[in-house]
Amino acid sequence: MIPNKDANPELRKHIYEAMPLIDEWLAESEIAIHKRFMLAGRLFVDHFVEKSTFDSKEELLSSEAYRVVFLPIFNDWYWDKYGELAKGPGKDVYCGLVLAYNTPVRILIPATTSRVVEPGKLAKLTFPDRLENYESIEDMLQVKFDLEKMSEQERANFLRHSTKVVGLIRSVNIDLNMASNLTPEAEKLSKGIWSHMEKAANDILTLTTERASIACWDIHLAVEKTLKVLIADKKGILEHGHNLKKLARKISDVEPDINEDMFKNLPNDREAIKLRYAESIKSIADSLSYYHESLEIISVMAGKLEHRFGIKNASITLRPAPWAR
Repeated sequence: MIPNKDANPELRKHIYEAMPLIDEWLAESEIAIHKRFMLAGRLFVDHFVEKSTFDSKEELLSSEAYRVVFLPIFNDWYWDKYGELAKGPGKDVYCGLVLAYNTPVRILIPATTSRVVEPGKLAKLTFPDRLENYESIEDMLQVKFDLEKMSEQERANFLRHSTKVVGLIRSVNIDLNMASNLTPEAEKLSKGIWSHMEKAANDILTLTTERASIACWDIHLAVEKTLKVLIADKKGILEHGHNLKKLARKISDVEPDINEDMFKNLPNDREAIKLRYAESIKSIADSLSYYHESLEIISVMAGKLEHRFGIKNASITLRPAPWAR
């Protein structure tokens, strides 16, 4: 069925006729459904548009007409065929751990914030490296509880601790994602760093000492990989091995702040390997302490990576896309 949703039924008809072939090619190329419609538009122009009043296909693709007239039709086709699958996973949200009543608690931290500037027309998108003054820790708690039932001192400590964790997690992820001087191998390594911290958080939240001990191995890997990525950034060499102090010696000449003392409270490589198999057991409290200390260490190291562009706390004002649903 070709729905008549706009004033360009003939264009819509041609696009809908071409789309099964285009989408089949994108599917065979293993492109995620929610990423296809922009690529489908490009392929349609490249392979199905013979001539236009524009001087070139590139001019057509960069035009307001393409953005307002063409792209919404491709988006419609994907929604008609795939429904909500065309929407994708939504905005990035980071999982972190905070401590409440001596119990680890999950917080879900949006990577970006969005505020309406002009209803229906403009929104301000920000890339914060902190908890913004218009945000609330209570809104980020996965499991809600009443902070007012805490004593005044408990509540102050909880909010101070949580605010710090939110800032560290946002800062780490911006620094890792925006690193600009990495080889392809080091870049691949950097992409897995935060997943280790999130896996560790999930294991600690089981409140079982065996899983919390295994979490310490993932935390060790996150620290280790960040250190290796920093060495690659500064020296162009991808090091190997699990010994953090030995790795630190490889870079302390150019980054004196990164030295063996930085890792003195963390398990050494042999201890970490035993934790990996739960041959050695850590308490929930010890694992959580390891998580938070390592988060600070990772933040320091990630902050030293080279960044061609800085986006921390940068904001852009956006208007809704014509195809937005």
